[in-house]
Amino acid sequence: MTALDRILVGVAVAVSPTAHRDARREQWLADVRDARELDLSPTALAFGALTTALFHRRAGHRSTWGESMTAAPIHVRTTPHTIRTVPVLIGLALLSFAAGGVGLTLLQRYNGLPGARTLFVLDALALSVVPGLVVASAVLLLVGVPLRRRALGAFAVLGITALWWETVIGRFSLPVEYFLQIGVFAAAVLAVWFAVRGRAGWGWLLLALPVLAGVLVAPLAQVSGPTVLTVSGSTAVYLGLQLVPFVVAAIAGTVATRFSTDAPALVEPHGEALVDKSA
Repeated sequence: MTALDRILVGVAVAVSPTAHRDARREQWLADVRDARELDLSPTALAFGALTTALFHRRAGHRSTWGESMTAAPIHVRTTPHTIRTVPVLIGLALLSFAAGGVGLTLLQRYNGLPGARTLFVLDALALSVVPGLVVASAVLLLVGVPLRRRALGAFAVLGITALWWETVIGRFSLPVEYFLQIGVFAAAVLAVWFAVRGRAGWGWLLLALPVLAGVLVAPLAQVSGPTVLTVSGSTAVYLGLQLVPFVVAAIAGTVATRFSTDAPALVEPHGEALVDKSA
């Protein structure tokens, strides 16, 4: 069990109902510790504990995760959780981008002050590095995909993230219009997602959607000019439009996942859930 696994379980226990913390701590730590014996990812189980605690904060009884896990035959690979961690992580990535945009919007009125420089860097991290790390983690947690392919996919996402960071801070630029650049980066992440999952089929056609979104929102960015809005309002519109291609990429990935009949599922089907959703 890694330090990260212990931290995740510790946070999950801390946000659980007080009456069930001791039982859940013992149960979840044992599950994560013995995960590899059932060919499961300890980190995925730890994330599952955290999402269970977060989304079922007011549970009337404790989770049956441990009983379900120990009751499962050793030779049957069971999904680590029924609350899907991967979509939650994708949502967190988009939320980080939105939070960075809000931060930059508020900082515009303090532009030029010495102390604002550090805050601008932190906002740039929220717009690029943090979402990239979260999406890379989501790729690593995909179920039903060989570890080597997941690892290569995560490294690819980190490479795209590095280029996007350089673009955000103004040290790198593709030879196309800025919003088209954003569409290309979003499409690149989506392509890695399809490649890691495998057998995307017609889903590859959806790669054009983030690029098309970048093309369509580019003219709208003109309304964010300083002659139309205040400086802060201008930044809010501009950064909000930047988020559009990434949102479109997330929706395209979801659509391809749910309607593709030959792609592996985010969560493998099984007879009994490790996490009782009523918990």
